Amino acid sequence: MTVVLTPGERAAFKSCRRAWDLGAPGRRNLEPARADDTPDRDRLIRDALAVYYFPGMWDWPRGVVLPLVTQALEKGLDRQPRPALDDERAALRRLLGGYFDWAPTIEGLAPVLVEVDYEVDLPDSDRPDVALRTRAGDNVRYRGRIDLLAVDEHDAYWIVRHRVVERWTPVESLVRDEETVAACWAWEQFYLGMAIAGTIHNELRVPDDALEPEVRPGPTPGPTSTHQRGLPQSEGSGGGRSVPMHRRLYAKSSEPEEPEQVAVDLGPWFRRTWIRRRRAEIDNAGRQLVIEARHILDPDVTVYPSPSKEACRHCAFATPCRELYEGGDAEIILAGDYRPRAPEELVEGRLGGMTWSTGRGAAPPAFS
Repeated sequence: MTVVLTPGERAAFKSCRRAWDLGAPGRRNLEPARADDTPDRDRLIRDALAVYYFPGMWDWPRGVVLPLVTQALEKGLDRQPRPALDDERAALRRLLGGYFDWAPTIEGLAPVLVEVDYEVDLPDSDRPDVALRTRAGDNVRYRGRIDLLAVDEHDAYWIVRHRVVERWTPVESLVRDEETVAACWAWEQFYLGMAIAGTIHNELRVPDDALEPEVRPGPTPGPTSTHQRGLPQSEGSGGGRSVPMHRRLYAKSSEPEEPEQVAVDLGPWFRRTWIRRRRAEIDNAGRQLVIEARHILDPDVTVYPSPSKEACRHCAFATPCRELYEGGDAEIILAGDYRPRAPEELVEGRLGGMTWSTGRGAAPPAFS
């Protein structure tokens, strides 16, 4: 048997062990019986950007690609638990429209894979040549998903993370983002022989309708960008079309001798932060992941709450946790307001769920 650890479970364990204990698949495995009906803006935008950056369409004209991206957004909105309000739809449409104007002015990437899953064995820290196992003898694997794997003009590979935010994340927090660094380590185990140069955090800030009625085009290349990369642009849906496919797969990286560790491209509602990851940092992320996996999978691990203003405000288990915190019995609440979490569904034809050719004229997935 195989036990799977995910970035979400790892983050939950480190944030609050009580919430993790109630929701983790290997623990109580509960979720609210009534689903949150707030539109998942982050997921909607990531699905749309997966179409925008789909490698097989990367050199197609904007007039062909952008309607497909908008269609992906509309389909996602229609699948939400409740119909999206007109102002919600309009805000996301404006956000994407502004991104389409801004991204080509700073694009220094060519996409290789979008929405791609990885799953790797965790090594035993005592015997690195042997896979980590639980007390019951089950194999332990780490499973995650990459929003975008891209290559720059130096043939260096980057893991890109798209996020919708209300305010910019402090750069120091991005530098210390354990999930993306762990993804670098895991991807190098999953795709042997490929070295990851670093992570790119692609943030899109939803405008406040009352203060910012329109999303305007971003800056033109030049002084507004903190650094220049040099991939020639095209008239297609973004930049970086000049990176040949054969270079992506076989060429060795030819990066600058003294590259910047952190670089930022900033627009009115968009920010792209490039963070170069050192080899020791990626290796340490793998070792730290194994150490934490041992604690997470220990059946005797101590469970306790870690209350904080930010964590509790968004916690799905705030009500039963409060009952326990006040010395009560939360089982009645859990039985009435929560249910066993359903198994994750595999979506047929999902971008990243199967291999597609990435050359000119490659067949796109079914968007209709």
